[in-house]
Amino acid sequence: MNATQSDHLPSRDRGAVLSPGQLGPVTLRNRVFSSAHQTSLVRDHVPTDDLRAYHEERARGGIGAIFLEATAVHASGLLTAKTMGGYLPEIVEPLAAVTRAVQRNGAKIFVQLFHGGREQIASAPKAAALAPSAVPSARFHVEPRAMDAEDIAELVAGYALSARHMAEAGLDGVEISASHAYLPAQFIAPRTNLRTDDYGGELRNRLRFLLEVIAAVRANLSPDMALGVRVALDEISPGAMGYDECAEVSEILAREAGIDFISLVVGDSATYQGSTFIAPRASTMPASIIERLHGIKARLGGNVSVLATTRITELDEADAAVARGALDFVGMTRAHIADPHLIRKAQDGASAIPCIGCNVGCIGHYHAGLPIACVMNVATGRERTTAQPVRIEPIRSAGNLAVLGAGPAGIAAAVAGSEAGKNVTVFEKTGAIGGQLRLAGTAPDHAAVWEAWSTWARTGIAENQIEVLLGQEPDPGILAGFDEVVVATGARPYRDRSLWATDTVHTVLDAWEVLESPGAVQGPVLVADWGGDPTGLDCAEVLLGRGLEVQYSYAGPSPTEQVHQYQRNGYLGRLDNAGLVLLPHLELSTSDGELTLRNVFSGRLVEIDPAIRTIVASHGRVPHTYAGCAELAGPVSVVGDALGPRTLEEAMLEGTLAGGR
Repeated sequence: MNATQSDHLPSRDRGAVLSPGQLGPVTLRNRVFSSAHQTSLVRDHVPTDDLRAYHEERARGGIGAIFLEATAVHASGLLTAKTMGGYLPEIVEPLAAVTRAVQRNGAKIFVQLFHGGREQIASAPKAAALAPSAVPSARFHVEPRAMDAEDIAELVAGYALSARHMAEAGLDGVEISASHAYLPAQFIAPRTNLRTDDYGGELRNRLRFLLEVIAAVRANLSPDMALGVRVALDEISPGAMGYDECAEVSEILAREAGIDFISLVVGDSATYQGSTFIAPRASTMPASIIERLHGIKARLGGNVSVLATTRITELDEADAAVARGALDFVGMTRAHIADPHLIRKAQDGASAIPCIGCNVGCIGHYHAGLPIACVMNVATGRERTTAQPVRIEPIRSAGNLAVLGAGPAGIAAAVAGSEAGKNVTVFEKTGAIGGQLRLAGTAPDHAAVWEAWSTWARTGIAENQIEVLLGQEPDPGILAGFDEVVVATGARPYRDRSLWATDTVHTVLDAWEVLESPGAVQGPVLVADWGGDPTGLDCAEVLLGRGLEVQYSYAGPSPTEQVHQYQRNGYLGRLDNAGLVLLPHLELSTSDGELTLRNVFSGRLVEIDPAIRTIVASHGRVPHTYAGCAELAGPVSVVGDALGPRTLEEAMLEGTLAGGR
């Protein structure tokens, strides 16, 4: 593979989404915004220099507006130890620094004022949870107490104080979070509001708390600041508020609340199913929220600007939606996590780094308590210390780079090396690029991730004129002609020889063999998973999709132990619907010369179902090393799974750093 194409894409007008727009008294240079999302770039509940640099980069990249992350209005509303505290006087000065950095680069800056109510994660020690009624939370298993009149007054005052601090910091506007089953939404929803006083009962009473909050916030903002509310378009969860109920809430707010905008999202935090839609993978929500708007802007009668965000990654889709009047402003949050210069590049006709929808570095890092990052862009979350990728053209003078392996680590190294001015040749032993990600892409959960990544890879190969030699593994003599070598030869499945040697009754395959050739597998099938990662789950889903009966033994507390929670929810829902039979806490083992299952906690032996014809072992990986490494004289970097099997994030990071240095 050795292709070339123009450095720039054909220029498109995109006149609708790139035109200026008005949010109340605030004029935005275009209609694209980054919605509130947690970054963990917070210390002692105030912004850090890293948070300032993170948002400054996106302002520099041309975005219209930035909404800072959920900012608690009271100590009882802190989601984690890295949640900003809007009620703290000490937030004003560092927040003003963030504001100046964003505004001097032409973007407007807003903040989301927040209280989670009974939705608490891990801020230790936890405050007693507050809610309109003492209804426990299904997802976080929080047991709140019902708020009394004093609690309500105190929290409304917290919103007011936080709004005053935002005004003092010079922000352009405020968004009140009343979505995702957080505190204001808990008052609105009948399932969580069982009150019989003025704050419960019919809808207008259930809206009373939010309307009081809106009034208190408005009273503490300057006249040139915009005010809006984030609400659900559809909570997409059994027993939750559906589209029509949510639309009625939005209609009342648009007519009567005196706000400038309504920002729409889907899903809710209170249930496993609903939370999957907060930042959904393509396997959960193939189309963006735009496909679910169903004329909501017309229902709101032009009283407010309409914003929407959830899985909008393509600027052309955003432009078309604005052009036909479906909404006024478009949230492209994960797209800007991946490439903060998305707008500038679009205006210049250049390729942007895509969001592939994997959720690893963004929401995955947040749930792990780690700073925000992005699999596709090593500078994300590191803006203060790491420059954004910049291509060096047209002179190639930085030497010749050989990359062994065309999986994610190898392609990342090749693209970064070429962008740093190196002449790059990639050697791939197989007949295709992509490595393990290509195999994962044969399964429903990773199909869209693979499509997005492979499109990026092929574009990068073509635009950077990278030579890719498929079906070739060079000897050290050939590599001696290169100035440096990156070894990105990946991993191979671990095979416990005793398992393969023992069995004469079943066909025993490793998981990669199944993903490569699922049509050759005979059922019924036992997938024996070792680590709770996606590999075994992908095998099970592919085989179920072919109509085979599948049992799934997993050697740990959960079949999804190493899977991010939103991805986990999707897997478990789809696999349950497909009829997967789960066999908990069982590892594939041997006893008296025969294969058996063993409980990892008790040691109890469990006989394998006699009907099983094929056993699929998903038992981890070992590095696939290049035999000639010791003979290479020049600088050699071993990266990704070749160094030690881990995840896509480490592969892309190490490949990029090795290729670009």
